[in-house]
Amino acid sequence: MCSLAAAEVAAVARSQQSDIVRPIGKDGGMPGLFLNAYDVAFEGDIAMWRLPRTDGDDRRELERALSTALWAERDAFWSARELDRKDARRVVVPTGRGRLILFAAREALVDHAHQSGREAWFGRAGDMHFVGLLAAQESDGFVVEPELVVRLAEEAYVTSDAIAIVRTRSRWRTAATLADPQVAEWSVGESAIRLRGDGPRRGRVEISDGNTLRLRIGPDTHSVNPADYALVVRSRLVVAWRGTQALRDLNVASGMLTVSNKRNRYAVKDRFEMAGKMLRALEWPVPVSSEGKLVLGKPIGIRLEEPE
Repeated sequence: MCSLAAAEVAAVARSQQSDIVRPIGKDGGMPGLFLNAYDVAFEGDIAMWRLPRTDGDDRRELERALSTALWAERDAFWSARELDRKDARRVVVPTGRGRLILFAAREALVDHAHQSGREAWFGRAGDMHFVGLLAAQESDGFVVEPELVVRLAEEAYVTSDAIAIVRTRSRWRTAATLADPQVAEWSVGESAIRLRGDGPRRGRVEISDGNTLRLRIGPDTHSVNPADYALVVRSRLVVAWRGTQALRDLNVASGMLTVSNKRNRYAVKDRFEMAGKMLRALEWPVPVSSEGKLVLGKPIGIRLEEPE
């Protein structure tokens, strides 16, 4: 989220009635900004582990060796998890350390979801994705899973330690696994996700015949059990495989269409409400290190002045 220019910010108002952000423009019209965001506070000591950085150290190689994510600075690497290294030391990080403390908070949120048995991973730009916070639906052999996307950020015009900007979307996957020959037939070149087991979380299908499944992840390939993976599907694949009616049914189950196949006029409102419900379902406060925690606050509304 980009910082707002001072001249543009008219008010920061808290809504206690609903998870829907309700900024108001001139004559009740749409304002310049419409967000679903929440206060997040840091409480207690946020401890991290600092590892001195020397010339030639490569962050990605070190992450693979330590099996943990690292935050890189000019003279040090930082971990949100305890490091089994003699040269690593525990440091209590002030909440004013900005991006470093947000890094620790993101790692804590994803770890917290994993410990609750939910699926969670990092996407682009540090966005966190969560599945399993609300019940999935099945439609025509596909599963519609509500997915929460959360971005933690600092905002100069909000007094809280950080804000959580949230949105929802739906992930579509096959109900059957890639051990099913019919699913395997459509899978090459598509994405597969792990349902169980301990293989890679996601990968691009290179070879699949119901008995063998090989996934590509970056430059590497992995042979995995096809019974542990389902196929992620998008509109193009649904239509080619099952036809337009199956696509309509999925859009109805996702809330984008009504049962009469018309555009759902309340889809944005429904998704805003769902985002708040899913965010709270993460079960707060979230522990950060052994003594700190993240506390979820109230929804935030941000209203921009309209140009004269």
